[in-house]
Amino acid sequence: MKLPWDKGKDDRRNGPPKDPLAGQSDDLNLEDLEPADAISFWGEGHRIVKSIFECSEGIGERAYTWRWIFLDDGSLIEHSGDGQWRYTEHQIVPQGSALYSDLAGPGGLLEQFEARVRNDSVGDDPVWMELRGQRYRATSTGHVSPKRKGDQPQLGPWAQFVRKAENNIYFSLVQGDDEEAGVLGLWTSHICLSFGRPIGL
Repeated sequence: MKLPWDKGKDDRRNGPPKDPLAGQSDDLNLEDLEPADAISFWGEGHRIVKSIFECSEGIGERAYTWRWIFLDDGSLIEHSGDGQWRYTEHQIVPQGSALYSDLAGPGGLLEQFEARVRNDSVGDDPVWMELRGQRYRATSTGHVSPKRKGDQPQLGPWAQFVRKAENNIYFSLVQGDDEEAGVLGLWTSHICLSFGRPIGL
């Protein structure tokens, strides 16, 4: 989800992919997918939908809706009004690890980002973090209590949503040198980082 303070800074996020890892698809109706449906990617053939998370969040007077869709190859699609992304690599960050503290601990990325959003300084003073040897900029965060259809994902944090949205935190990052390389983070018990790019249509 793109939020107001990010306007004009990551518009490339929704453009055509530079990296084939995201895949290209002629299927334009991802919002209508249901579990067991198939989606076709060029050069890959068909992938089967295993689970869908229907999400919504109110920010001020606006309501945002989006979908997270897991496929049978383990990849994750994010479908929203801002575009469609496919995350093909996942990294579990366990509690107690140094990276977990850097992300969710006192003074970590999430705390810094939320503080700068509150004082309206995040646009001029973004929050950065290094992951896999690359610098990433935090672009959004939020709370969600999604409704799941289909199988429970095998990734631990994605199987541990609770009813209270404030205990399910998601966030997004974009790479400093390539804003079409992004990370979707989910923090429930542990943290899952998913790395991906926009889907080419």
